[in-house]
Amino acid sequence: RTAPSRLYRRVGGIRTRVTMALVSRVSCRSTRAACDAFAAFGKRFASVPNPAAVAAIGASRGVSCSAPTHFAQRDKATELAMIKDLREKTGAPLMDVTKALKAVEFDLEGAYAELRKRGLAAASKKAGRVAAEGLIGVSVSECGQHAGLVEVNAETDFVSRNELFLALVEDAARAVVESRGDACNEHGEIGLETLENIAMPAGAKTKGATLAEAAAATAASLRENIKVRRAYIMTASGAGEVLGHYVHGAVAPGAGRQGCVVKVASRDGGAVSKEIATALANKVAMHTVAVAPRFLDPGSIPGDVLAGEMAILRSQTDGAGKPENVVEKIITGRLRKFHEEVCLVKQKFVMDDTQTVEQFVEGSVGGLLVTKFARLKVGEGIEVEVKDFAAEVAATVAESQ
Repeated sequence: RTAPSRLYRRVGGIRTRVTMALVSRVSCRSTRAACDAFAAFGKRFASVPNPAAVAAIGASRGVSCSAPTHFAQRDKATELAMIKDLREKTGAPLMDVTKALKAVEFDLEGAYAELRKRGLAAASKKAGRVAAEGLIGVSVSECGQHAGLVEVNAETDFVSRNELFLALVEDAARAVVESRGDACNEHGEIGLETLENIAMPAGAKTKGATLAEAAAATAASLRENIKVRRAYIMTASGAGEVLGHYVHGAVAPGAGRQGCVVKVASRDGGAVSKEIATALANKVAMHTVAVAPRFLDPGSIPGDVLAGEMAILRSQTDGAGKPENVVEKIITGRLRKFHEEVCLVKQKFVMDDTQTVEQFVEGSVGGLLVTKFARLKVGEGIEVEVKDFAAEVAATVAESQ
């Protein structure tokens, strides 16, 4: 009964809080425990008027009462504010944020670096898992002269709808546009190594990071293998050049299951109406997503592909017993059919199959040509292992027995 009064006379403060600090402990012999409880009720240990007296009480009882340094440097409200700030900044799980802050004694910049290290380590562990889901991001610069197309993969369709993943796709597409395609090939494709080292744009959640680091940080938050797989950039720098784009299966502005960017240009380099040409290019981009052409025109088909197709066509006519000139005509006709299947400008236009894409563009705006396109579809070309669920369950049961 005398303990509250004795502690109150020596440390000062609000008598009710001192009493509650002592009563909250099963044993009042631990002065340090009383001090901790006292601090928890809102009185920082460093602000106690007479800490030496508290130490004397502890010494008389044979216990240590060294000051809890975490209360001396900051209070709980400050710690919670730092945790909240870092979690909003990184999107990392609460436990990971707390551990990172404690590891660096609540230094925000140090904790941010620690989370990035942990994210890279966690991402490397998941790198072997197949990531065939995800989204295609499309971004166009404000001037309309640069357009970027990027594929970001995840393991499940559910994660690809997450806000963190959507933000990554948007930032990745903007980063590709801002890179201006300094290291892309003639088709506008950016190499994987170059792509992963592109810096994130201003305003991105993972500031100062590369695309690969941003993907790793998102993977650490969402607990899946997430990676930036491929990207294209297109620039309309010449006279009469205009860009158009289309996103199919959009789940957010500029993000969907398929995407395409198309460039059209006037034949003689003269000026064209940007509004009309953009609307036309958008329609061609929609056609491209629907029909999935492999090449722009017959002249852009690689030599090895053309040689392989010619070999197939000739093998189909061998032994037919027809004259050589007839065989050549048959091969020519079948080759024309091949061009209509794989070349964008030779395909029947999906919105009007009485004309080809080339004829549609030329007829809409005289002298206008399709000069380049890039199309991406989520997971295209990725081999996904088909698992037998019943066999998997049986194997698991067998292992447990």
